[in-house]
Amino acid sequence: MPASALTESVGTAVTAGTEALLAHRRDDGAFVFGAHHASPLNTAGALTALHFADPEGSAEAIERGVTWLCETQRDDGGWAMRGVPTEPLTTALAAAALHLLAPRRAASAVHAARARFDELGGSGAVPEPAMTALIRQFHTFAGLPHEGAQRRLPLELLLFPGLSRRLLSLRLPIYASQALAQSAHRRRGPAGRVLDRLARPRALAIIHDAYEREGATGGFSTDPWLTGLICLGLARSGQAPDLVRAAARWLRSAANPDGSWDLMPLDVTWTNFATAALIEAGHAEDPQLIGTREMLHRHQQPEPFDALGCPAGYWGFSSPRSWPMALETAESSAILLKLPGGADDRHVRAGLAWLTATQDAAGSWSLAVRNSKPGGFGPCPQMTAKVVGALLDSGAGADDPRVAKAVRWLLGRQRPDGSFEAMWYRGGTPGTAAALEALSRAGRTGEHHRAAARARDWLLRTRHPDGSWSTGEGTRPGTVEETAWALRGLLAAGLSPADPAPAAAARWLVDAQRADGGWTPGPVNEYVRGCARYADDGIAAGLALRALAHYRSAEAAEAIGTTGPTTGAPGTGAPGTGEGGRK
Repeated sequence: MPASALTESVGTAVTAGTEALLAHRRDDGAFVFGAHHASPLNTAGALTALHFADPEGSAEAIERGVTWLCETQRDDGGWAMRGVPTEPLTTALAAAALHLLAPRRAASAVHAARARFDELGGSGAVPEPAMTALIRQFHTFAGLPHEGAQRRLPLELLLFPGLSRRLLSLRLPIYASQALAQSAHRRRGPAGRVLDRLARPRALAIIHDAYEREGATGGFSTDPWLTGLICLGLARSGQAPDLVRAAARWLRSAANPDGSWDLMPLDVTWTNFATAALIEAGHAEDPQLIGTREMLHRHQQPEPFDALGCPAGYWGFSSPRSWPMALETAESSAILLKLPGGADDRHVRAGLAWLTATQDAAGSWSLAVRNSKPGGFGPCPQMTAKVVGALLDSGAGADDPRVAKAVRWLLGRQRPDGSFEAMWYRGGTPGTAAALEALSRAGRTGEHHRAAARARDWLLRTRHPDGSWSTGEGTRPGTVEETAWALRGLLAAGLSPADPAPAAAARWLVDAQRADGGWTPGPVNEYVRGCARYADDGIAAGLALRALAHYRSAEAAEAIGTTGPTTGAPGTGAPGTGEGGRK
């Protein structure tokens, strides 16, 4: 369509997208997108936990869950969430749960699932070693054959708090419960029994700390997956029966009427994506967002998470008792800064202080625990780039030690092809777009500009002919999320909205908008890294609206010749000041 027609269409899409997002605002200020989040992985985990924790009291919930798994098995024999291709981890755990709980009734379903699991590559297709071990464990419970032996989880690792936190991060309470279970069932020599006896109180203290700080509800981070695994480990260990009963009650209360369990609620994550988009669309002073600001204030954690060694001041993805997340903390802080009163908001100061305290020694940010080991929940380029953005938004300059150190780390994490990784999203597009924006804003040297140019060129090189983006490799179709990330990254790098790539991306996003003003999500979000993904309406809508609103603003600025301070963007080769391109 001609440029003028595209401009008009983008404006119409932004208006419709804004109205659609505001319709998801709850009375407490949160934005909620809870439909279609039933998870066969969470259902299999919850059912297995209830079987070991309280089979009689959970008989009705178990029966409904078994029926739901049987009815939602795909024609290919496997399982995954809505909009996600069949996954080996989910299929393996669902098959194990069915064989454990209904071996006769579900015999044909289990047979089909095992065949599909083998077709997908079996355990070799599961990239996370911890998840491979979990498959072996669930298959052992169910009496199904499996590849390899169970690996030992040394309970004595917990005697070294700093080391165990860095190695395990948010998995620490899960590990503690599973290691307790293993110590109760494995035969060890005299020295091993002494170590287990010494470490057992430490393991229970870790779990109790997580339990108490959430108000002793029985749930852990409002997540059926985490709660199920911790409940399962404790039930098999014979330890903390009060916690087991509470976790089983919580799991039963979290079950859907149809027998399934959802993903964890993402109240803070959804609210961040929606609010960032609305701010970009010009609604920072909308009275409707007053309650949203207050909601984010309430969800900031006022107490440290001692078991993880995390100070107070962070946000998690979910409830006011959620577990620490650097990504949500960076995004919530940046959003509150842009809302009225943000410059004087003590919650912003606390969030930025938390980020400062948890920066890794190398300059990066890990998910929650400072200096976590690489992989799993360790340092992440996309997360580090987002924190850099929040620091710059707060007034920190490119020469600020935190920013400069993070940028140096990012340079060392760029792949040879120019792309960057993202922990919680698939493929190279989200990490590359975020790093490109950070380098364009904070880059000072020729090395910084060359790294930004390589990231920009990777995005341009991986664009689909229809103007969309996907993972950057293979022939997967483009998605709303990846196209929106790429569009923002390219505009931040200095490309004109009239250039072919940004214009085509905006046109693609306009065409992809549904009649209700939302966008259909793709399977881009990681739930269990590399093993289980989900598609999310709120994330897709927030990203698309924010990208189109940014495109509209860039067009308007260019039309009057005020593009703002230069950013050292690789598109122009200008040295730049690094002070423009704010989100």
